[in-house]
Amino acid sequence: MTDEPASPSKRDEARAAAKRRRTKGLDRREAIFDLFVSGFSHQQIAKALDASTSTVRRILDTAVAERQLDAPERFARVQIARLSKALSHADLKLEQGDIRAFTPYLKIVAALDRYHRLDARGLPQRLAHTEDVLSAPAPLLALPGPAPTDPAPDEEVAVFGA
Repeated sequence: MTDEPASPSKRDEARAAAKRRRTKGLDRREAIFDLFVSGFSHQQIAKALDASTSTVRRILDTAVAERQLDAPERFARVQIARLSKALSHADLKLEQGDIRAFTPYLKIVAALDRYHRLDARGLPQRLAHTEDVLSAPAPLLALPGPAPTDPAPDEEVAVFGA
């Protein structure tokens, strides 16, 4: 028996190197996907990583194809968080007087309504019925006797003082 520790074989070293490459590739793919989800364009990501746009597109296509879908509730929470951030940005632009932010603001509000199930298609039954009742015009009331006549313009001026 020898006192020297067993040195890893070349096969073990190659296996470890391959595992490091795979891990590095997965980490890079996740980083690119996270940047894309955060709102960066393909060109911005490519410039930040010093890679070509086609490489970023290929990596994103692979990441999307291999990605498992989130549960619907989790997806809705993520979308609501993103839309809320966009809504606050559009609101700030409107407060600063940027009228171009009005259309995106309305679109974001409509999307948030959809995720909160406040749009007409997703309204719960009791809310949909309440909305119908509230939106119906009130019936006209009949007054007894003849309809009053409008005073002449000169009389109004005399009463209110011109």
